[in-house]
Amino acid sequence: MLFQIDIDKYMPFIIAGVLLVSGVIILKVALAITKAESKTDMKWVAGSFFIQYGVTLFITLPMILDMIIAFMSGSYNNYEGPPPLLIAMVVIFSTFIVANLINTIHKPGIIRSLVITLSILGPIIGSTYIIFDNIGIVL
Repeated sequence: MLFQIDIDKYMPFIIAGVLLVSGVIILKVALAITKAESKTDMKWVAGSFFIQYGVTLFITLPMILDMIIAFMSGSYNNYEGPPPLLIAMVVIFSTFIVANLINTIHKPGIIRSLVITLSILGPIIGSTYIIFDNIGIVL
């Protein structure tokens, strides 16, 4: 066969994509429930979600680069990952940054922004984990 693809190798990335799409839908529903004041059409919601996803990836970039360097140096089997305290600090910092982004873009108020942030943080963290845990499979 000319275009024979091993789908099992790419299944985690398909699941991560489904998580990202579900995150956009969850953000849209959360904005509707909290009665956000501005920019609640789907174009702005999707753009806002992927801006938040990009900011979260940028904040976690040092941990991701550490994993990639461990993979490239050949010590990926002995790699234990970042310390749990660092992960907790990054998640808390990301939560406040994303809440402020939501408050700036959609104007629901800071308390409602925290509620919206907690609802979409699951798909963001889950898809990031799936993507970067399986990046060695494709390489």
